[in-house]
Amino acid sequence: MSNNQPVFIYLLIFLALSIVLKLLGVIDVANIELIGYAFIFYGITLVYTSFGKKQTVVLFIGSSVFLVGLVLFLINNFEFTNSKEIIFPAILLIIGINFLMLFFDDTARKSFLAIALTLILSAIIVTVLLGSITVKTFFTSIINIGEKYWPIVLIAVGLLALLHKEYKRK
Repeated sequence: MSNNQPVFIYLLIFLALSIVLKLLGVIDVANIELIGYAFIFYGITLVYTSFGKKQTVVLFIGSSVFLVGLVLFLINNFEFTNSKEIIFPAILLIIGINFLMLFFDDTARKSFLAIALTLILSAIIVTVLLGSITVKTFFTSIINIGEKYWPIVLIAVGLLALLHKEYKRK
């Protein structure tokens, strides 16, 4: 079995179980949201399999895929007055978090930390200046999302545990 084959198998299982739950009426999600979940799951597995191995490109891509999935999820679940307003801060935040992950992977590369902090701070400043999200609204939405989508979280955790077990055997 190649290194990525278990990831794809578990990703397909995740998508299949999610679709079955949707068809059975256990969860009510849009198709774009399922794609977001797939991105989140696939991104986590890429990060998990590349972190600590100095595979910067895979780590950067994995973090990006995860965070894009998270953005798809958030756009689908939050009421944004103008969702176009969050695109620029989201891009800044995604790139900033990617560089932060690269720094955590290789702490000798201080330039990654400087880039990360600059981009993350820029994203926060832009978001505050736009004034489209408040802390109270954010946490209220997170609680509502958790109550609605707990089956997806359980499936993802279970599949990640299986993937962890698979990689430990190697």
